[in-house]
Amino acid sequence: MATDRSDAPVSRVQRRKAQTRQALLDAARTLLADGNASTASIAEITSAADVGFGSFYNHFDDKPALFAAAVEQVLEQWGDLMDTFGDESGDPAQTFVTSFRMSARVAFMHRQEAEIIARSGFGLLDSATGLGPRALRDLTAAVDAGRLTIPNIELATAVTGGNLLALIHLWLKDETSVAEADIDYCAEQLLIGFGADAETAKRLAYLDLS
Repeated sequence: MATDRSDAPVSRVQRRKAQTRQALLDAARTLLADGNASTASIAEITSAADVGFGSFYNHFDDKPALFAAAVEQVLEQWGDLMDTFGDESGDPAQTFVTSFRMSARVAFMHRQEAEIIARSGFGLLDSATGLGPRALRDLTAAVDAGRLTIPNIELATAVTGGNLLALIHLWLKDETSVAEADIDYCAEQLLIGFGADAETAKRLAYLDLS
């Protein structure tokens, strides 16, 4: 019986396109982390990606579109990773603080991604995916459940992002300047600032993450 093989070439073409696009994104991520994104030419980007110059415009309209996509990919991958660490306590306050603690710990293990997030600054809160929306979601759930008291959840989300950025900034400057204990201290202070009592904040901020 004859087999229809018409889909096979299409699949191979699609795979090659996906590989080329990812190669461009990987090159962009390296440039972003190194602080060279603003000065890199398209020729330099395609050379770093080891793809043809003309391939660039098959995937992106211009450099800003490429770098925006690279940042978005980092934020989404980071957020997806945080979702895998979700606790099963049923306590949204614990979910929020666990995500914060793990976010900083993951940053300390992935320097390139940490560099990109640090250079993105508070722009990470404006992304439709990634860290900002997840923090907003968790804080909203904690308020709705009566676990936290927050008059302005968007401001609280920005404060959370600011704490994370501060930890990442210090670690990138000097890896010995901050430790896991500092992450947990920040988590404790965030909970207190968001209406948790001191005893609850300390308990949740220092729970075993293993």
